[in-house]
Amino acid sequence: MPSEEGFHQLHENAPVMFHSVDCNGRLLDVSNFWLQVMGYQRDEVIGRQSTEFLTEASRRYANEVVLPAYFRTGFCTNVPYQIVTKSGQILDVLLSATAERDSAGEVVRSLAVLTDVTEMRRTKKALQDAETIFTKAFRSSATILLITKLADGRFIEVNDSFERTLGYQRSEATAGEISWRHIWDSQEERARYLQLLQDQGEVRDLEVRLRNKSGAIVVGLLSGEIIELNGEKCLLSQINDITERKRAAEEVEVLHTDLAARAYELEIANEELESFSYTVSHDLRKPLTTISGYCQVILDLCSTRLDPQCQDFIQEILKGTTRMNELIDTLLEYSRATYSKVAREDVDLSELATEVALELEMSEPQRQVTFRIEQGLTDQGDPKLLRVVLENLLGNAWKYSAHNPEACIEFGSSEIKGKRFYFVRDNGIGFEGSSAGGLFTAFKRLPGAEDFKGFGVGLATVERIIKSHGGRVWAEGEEGKGAAFYFTVG
Repeated sequence: MPSEEGFHQLHENAPVMFHSVDCNGRLLDVSNFWLQVMGYQRDEVIGRQSTEFLTEASRRYANEVVLPAYFRTGFCTNVPYQIVTKSGQILDVLLSATAERDSAGEVVRSLAVLTDVTEMRRTKKALQDAETIFTKAFRSSATILLITKLADGRFIEVNDSFERTLGYQRSEATAGEISWRHIWDSQEERARYLQLLQDQGEVRDLEVRLRNKSGAIVVGLLSGEIIELNGEKCLLSQINDITERKRAAEEVEVLHTDLAARAYELEIANEELESFSYTVSHDLRKPLTTISGYCQVILDLCSTRLDPQCQDFIQEILKGTTRMNELIDTLLEYSRATYSKVAREDVDLSELATEVALELEMSEPQRQVTFRIEQGLTDQGDPKLLRVVLENLLGNAWKYSAHNPEACIEFGSSEIKGKRFYFVRDNGIGFEGSSAGGLFTAFKRLPGAEDFKGFGVGLATVERIIKSHGGRVWAEGEEGKGAAFYFTVG
C-alpha cells in the first residue's frame, strides 16, 4: 500500500481532478488541479462533505443511487455529476472511484478521479442541436431534397417535398424499392447530369423532366454536388418544381401567339373598314351631289314656271342632301375614332382648348360667351384625337348654352386620389342626372336636345378616343343648371 506521504504527493502533483474521502464522505485531500478548477484554497475544502460541491440534483442522485451501490461494490465508473465551483459556475464531470478497505473489509477511504466534460458535452449538444435543425430544415424544405449513393443511385434520405411531389413514401425510397434512375423521364438526361457532376463537381439549375409515381411529368430545376458520407461518395440533389410555371409560360406563349394573330386580323379589319368607310362615303356622296345639282339647276332654270309649293319641295330636297352630307362626315369621324392608331407625345391641352374656343367664337361672332381656360395643362396622348375630344366637348358646351345670354364655358383640371382628370363645364340647359349613362351611346339624344343641331355621335366619339388612350370619361348635370364632362388620359 502507498504511504500517507505517497498519497499526499499524488494529490499534490496529479494533473487531474483527484480527491480522497474518508468513510463518512469527508474530503481528506485534493489535487492541486482540483483546487485550480474549483477555485478554492486547500484549507477551504478539507474536511467538508464531498457532496457539498455537487448541484442539488447531482447530490440527490449520489445519495440515493450512486453511494449505496458504491459501498456495496467498492467502485464506480464514469458517474455523470454536475459540480459547482466557488464562483458558481456549473461543470459537467464524470467521476470514477475505488474504495480502500481495512482488514475487516470496511471502506476506510475512497480515491476518485473527476474528468471535466463540460466543453465536450457543450460541443456534443451543439452538434445534436445542429443536426436537429438540419434534419427539420431538410425534411420541411419546399425544395425537393434527396441524398443518393453515387455508385448505384440508391436513396439514403429524402424530404417531405419529395414525397408530396413525386408521390413515393420515404420508406419506399430508403428501403431500396426505387432508385434515382427510376424517377428520370430520360436516362440520357440522367447520364448528362452525372457526367456534369463528374466533370465539374457540381451542377446548378439544370432543367430536367422527372416522372412521379403516377407517371405524370414533373419539370424541375436540378442542382447537385458530390459529398462524402462515412467514406462513401454520395450525391446531394435539390429540385425546384417549376411544372406549373412552365405550363403557365407555355399558355402565355400560346396566348401571345393568338393575340398576335388577332392583332393582325384586327389591323386587316381596320384597314378594310377604313377602305369601306371611304368607299361608302364616295358612293353615297356621288348620288347626293347629283340630286343636289339637279335640284339647283331646276331652281335656276325653271323657278319662274314652278308654283311656290314645288319650289318649297325642291328646297327641302336640297336641305336633306346637305344634312345627309353632314351625317356622312359625322359617321366617318366616328369610324376614325375606332380604328385610328394612338400616337403618344406631349400635348398642350390648354393650347388646343384655346384654339377650339377661338374657332367657336368666329363661327358665331354675335354671341357673348365667356371662356375660362386653365393654362399649362399638358399630358401624353395623340394631339389630333385629343383635339377631336375638345372640339366635341367644347362644341357641346357652346351649343347647349346658346339660350343663356351670360354663357360661361370652363376647361380645367383637378385630382382624385392623386389621379389627374380634366373637365369641361358650362351653364347651359343641362340634363337630368339619371340620364348621364346614356349620353355616350351613339345616335341617342336626350329629351330637350331636339331643338339643337346634331346626330348624337359626338360624345360616343369622345368615349372611344378616351378609351383608346386608356382613360375614362363621365358626366354630371342638372336640368336647367348646366353640365360638366370629365375625362382622364391614360
